[in-house]
Amino acid sequence: MYKVVKIGEKEVPMLSMASTDIYYKNTFSEDPLKLQTKDDYDAADMYHLFVRMGFIMAKQAESKSRKEMMKLSEDAFLDWIDGFQREDLYEFDTIIEIKDVYEGNRTTTSEPKKEEDQ
Repeated sequence: MYKVVKIGEKEVPMLSMASTDIYYKNTFSEDPLKLQTKDDYDAADMYHLFVRMGFIMAKQAESKSRKEMMKLSEDAFLDWIDGFQREDLYEFDTIIEIKDVYEGNRTTTSEPKKEEDQ
């Protein structure tokens, strides 16, 4: 799924694909699927996971080649997050929007039918 996520005043294109988890694991040495299924997975874990996931998906949206994606590092991640204000990047709605891109959730643009129209 492709979507532009607004982080503060910046619009950040993000792309989630089947390979996203592999690039995440390669870059951060942890499996994002295992993280989400831990018994003690909490809100802080979610914020941490999806800020990092936002980085991976932003790099995918930049049309990075597989070779470039496999070379991503935590240093590149730190450079990327330093481009944002902390309060913008860790804002709840931003995290949810990044999570929605990752999970392929689409927001509807149609209005629900009124009961009398059905």
